[in-house]
Amino acid sequence: MSFETFLVVTAASSCATWMAVFALSPALFTWLSLSYRSLPNGRQRLVDNHFKTVVHGTFVAALAWYAYTCTEIPPEGVWLNAPLVRFESAIYFGYLLSDLIQTAMYPHVSNIEFVSHHVLSLYSSFIAASYPAMPYYANICHMMQLSNPSGFFRVILEELGFKDSKYYVWNGITLLVTCFISRILVTSIATINLAKIVLFQDALSQLPFHVSSCYIFGSLFFNIMNYYWFGLICKGFVDYFWGKETKQKL
Repeated sequence: MSFETFLVVTAASSCATWMAVFALSPALFTWLSLSYRSLPNGRQRLVDNHFKTVVHGTFVAALAWYAYTCTEIPPEGVWLNAPLVRFESAIYFGYLLSDLIQTAMYPHVSNIEFVSHHVLSLYSSFIAASYPAMPYYANICHMMQLSNPSGFFRVILEELGFKDSKYYVWNGITLLVTCFISRILVTSIATINLAKIVLFQDALSQLPFHVSSCYIFGSLFFNIMNYYWFGLICKGFVDYFWGKETKQKL
């Protein structure tokens, strides 16, 4: 299997779109925020990159949750073509390309965890877009984008000096809730469904090894990262509220 022409065009258009969002972000934030204007160039690029991620996450999460709630994508479907999910995957592929290009241009906006996540995601999104297989699980990955807008907008709030504001508090609550729903609850259900396929169905053996292993090992990798990130969010939540109370008593 390979990218269909439409999906190639989608991925290329997606990459160009997110590069354009990144390029237009300075004009938007220069107009909106005095704090942005006073940031060093490197911190401005960090804000721009995170703004691009907020816009992308909002768009792709909306598509994925629509597919999950309003279309028929059964978890037991192994060989199953879901055009909307493959479209989402092509968009995500283009976004990841734009992110890696910008990482090469501005290395300070990333780290090894970021790069390893993106390289694996690039491969898995290529598989999801190329093969009409396992669309339920590919869509679950895109549903995880639900927590990205609040997570990356949180860094923007910090950079623009809103860390002590009520917006930052409500953003943290939103991040905690969306991360639990999209990266813990929904993915746990999907992992159980995937385990049922692995243990009780022969259909998985019909897939090329690199496709089935992508979903199995990808599930393991992303679950580990999701629990790690959720743990950090919970720790930050506890430290912010209960740590503040402890300091006030002292």
